[in-house]
Amino acid sequence: MSTPHPVAIITGAASGIGLALTTHLLAKNYKVFMADISPAGALTAASLPLPTPSATPPTFIPTDIASFAAQLALFQRAYAYNGSIDFFAANAGIDDSEDVFGAEVSEEAFPPGETNGHAAQHLTVAPPDLTTLDVDLSAVVGGLKLFVAFARHSARADAAQGRPRRTRSMVITASMVGLYPFETNPLYCAAKHGLVGLTRSVGPRFAREGIAVNALLPAFVPTGLAPPGLVDAVQAMGHLTPMSTVMSAYEALLEGGRAGETVECSLGELFWRRPVAYPNESQRWLNEDAAGVWGGAYGKARAEGVKTERGSGGGG
Repeated sequence: MSTPHPVAIITGAASGIGLALTTHLLAKNYKVFMADISPAGALTAASLPLPTPSATPPTFIPTDIASFAAQLALFQRAYAYNGSIDFFAANAGIDDSEDVFGAEVSEEAFPPGETNGHAAQHLTVAPPDLTTLDVDLSAVVGGLKLFVAFARHSARADAAQGRPRRTRSMVITASMVGLYPFETNPLYCAAKHGLVGLTRSVGPRFAREGIAVNALLPAFVPTGLAPPGLVDAVQAMGHLTPMSTVMSAYEALLEGGRAGETVECSLGELFWRRPVAYPNESQRWLNEDAAGVWGGAYGKARAEGVKTERGSGGGG
């Protein structure tokens, strides 16, 4: 990299994987912008020891990643440091905000003088709390858009000033439950499945621009998401994945040469997971050989401002 301190943004940086990654990147001479919603993040950042004399202190920016405006402000601040964002770890996440197994009908009184003809009550159901999907999936899509936009801007500046092209990298923290069912937190599971699909879908195309997008899928790692007692229980049964395994996955992705990869981190091993096998040639054709068909149709519709109907029952 051409700058003395390559710039990294890490969300969810005040604890767990994000904090460990911050320490890891400081040792590699990165200027780290730590983003977290936790009010303790500033103190955490200020108390981090610098691993080398040449290391630069991290900068903490309080950020609610569910707000696109807040993420934009984060990227603007990081970009202003030296005109480039070299690495983005979309790491922040939360567990389930909604108990999908607890759905019940409740009775709500009609306004005075009104009735439905049967009773002075009518049945209602509260809307679901989708904060988990907002933070764990939608905010990552927003972060991806920001990272790609700033990476393209930097690449154009590099070209204009005669600097060689270099790869800028985004790593998404998905989860092992992005590959498997997870009854305890089904919304978290759904979001992480979405991140796996997102990574595999955009990675190869962005790689052609020098933008690497990959995802890591940790097994059970001690983080702030775990309720009291869970870490000790999992560790006692021998199923706790050490943070060092996750850092080795980051290191492998930082080395470059990968696009759209999903690496599962379990115990002391890394598993580079591939999509499921196609059941027949038609499914393979639709996904691999029909890019021109899909792209032509959707490209024309988007250029003309046509939106597909919601609820049309379409497959694929």
